[in-house]
Amino acid sequence: MTQPVAIVAAGVLLLPVCGILAVVDARSHRLPDRLVALAYAVLLVPLVAGVLAGNVTGSRLGWALAAGAVTMVGYFLLGLLRVGGLGLGDVKLSGALGTWLGLFGWEAAVAGVVLTFVLGGLWALTLLVSRRAGLRDHVALGPWMILAAALVTAGAGLGS
Repeated sequence: MTQPVAIVAAGVLLLPVCGILAVVDARSHRLPDRLVALAYAVLLVPLVAGVLAGNVTGSRLGWALAAGAVTMVGYFLLGLLRVGGLGLGDVKLSGALGTWLGLFGWEAAVAGVVLTFVLGGLWALTLLVSRRAGLRDHVALGPWMILAAALVTAGAGLGS
């Protein structure tokens, strides 16, 4: 079964914004609010239009928004555990990516979070072992969040 046009459009529009966010975060360890807001806009505008046009159910969008909210709260709480750990940019981006993955179900949203920390952790371990970073160095999480969301999306198979 193929996905509604609105969901495909949201994914197509979200992709380049996420690509820019990943590059910016990798270089500067910042996820600018304007770019994160753009991610929300390119995600939500087609989805709301899809609900209004009748090709996306309101309940599907509602559950996706709930997944995004839960993801954002989870990241916020993780950020509170260690000052200097997760930044607010990561927290804000998690809501958009959680909403995107929530379109494919709660399992996809949870998988995105878990995979983010697996990938980011493996990268941090690689940096430590190669002595390119120390225990007090920061690793940009945004690129791993985005890669995890892309991998989970591919695994969810846009045709499911």
